Amino acid sequence: MGITHAEALRDEPSVRVNAIVDPADSAREAALRAAPGAAAFADLDAAFAGGGIEAVLIAAPSPLHLSLVEACALRRLPILCEKPCGTTAAEARAAAAAADAAGCMLQIGYWRRFAPGLRALRERILGGELGELTLVSCYQWDGEPPTPEFRASSGGVAVDMGVHELDQLRWLTGQELGPFAASAQPPAGGGPEGLQLLGSLSGGTAAFVSLGQSFPHGDCVWVEVFGTAGHALERVLWGEGGDEAFRVALRAQARAFAERIAAGAAGDAATADDALIALEAAERL
Repeated sequence: MGITHAEALRDEPSVRVNAIVDPADSAREAALRAAPGAAAFADLDAAFAGGGIEAVLIAAPSPLHLSLVEACALRRLPILCEKPCGTTAAEARAAAAAADAAGCMLQIGYWRRFAPGLRALRERILGGELGELTLVSCYQWDGEPPTPEFRASSGGVAVDMGVHELDQLRWLTGQELGPFAASAQPPAGGGPEGLQLLGSLSGGTAAFVSLGQSFPHGDCVWVEVFGTAGHALERVLWGEGGDEAFRVALRAQARAFAERIAAGAAGDAATADDALIALEAAERL
């Protein structure tokens, strides 16, 4: 994810990558190819000592989110932390507390909020164009399962993948999450996982979430909305072209982060509270 962010930010004039931190030589080298001109460091303290850092993007593995947020908050730097901001609600709560205590901004990287198609769909929904919502269905299917090492530290499919859909449901509809029932397909050995969720939102809308790790079209994300006055289908990522759509959203997210630093308003960006709500729901599931 760090390399993906660095590649996306090459074409975003509102931010500049000044420093890259990673303990692995190979990862630093790959990130430097994505962000030519940046300085590279093996640890965070060395990067801070080098100066020139005005804000931080945390794209490390999820179990490291809390310790990195705390370290950056001590220096009162604005923070954009990749989702889910830890792998448990307790970690997200502690990260929020650290940022609050330091008086620094903590934005969470729910990039779907910055995908142009989803933003347009949200405007239609909140503007009443689709009428009263009866069902919102969200799908995230990966082309293949993650490595065993990633699976062991990611928090599982509900935390690693499901938090995206849970946050997306709230943001798209303006409704809060109600109770959900879950049906899981456990992996056979190192095989793909699946999780299907059916529940309700606070406004009475039914919600369906489908997560899977074996899809012939590759990594895909799509949303379908049914209302009393209309229907919408949005393919957020689908096959060829998905990588660029992803980068467009990451650039918009970084731009919003920079604007928020300047103006102080959160706008559509996900906050620590949003991350906590998604993680609490994922833990229950």
